[in-house]
Amino acid sequence: MPLGRLPFPSVVVASTNDPYVTAERARQFAGSWGSRLVTVGDAGHINSQSGLGDWPAGFALLEELRRP
Repeated sequence: MPLGRLPFPSVVVASTNDPYVTAERARQFAGSWGSRLVTVGDAGHINSQSGLGDWPAGFALLEELRRP
């Protein structure tokens, strides 16, 4: 996994019970990349199969990144 600072604004969205990435590792990624870290609680692995549906909070995070 590349760990260099990203040249653009970014957000790492992490779950506290993701089976693939621990909360601590997500925090390390965010720090390395210069990203804002958002923890969403026990949401499992955040993907289309996680049962989050349309997930308005995710759309709100995306809109934050789209603003100049």
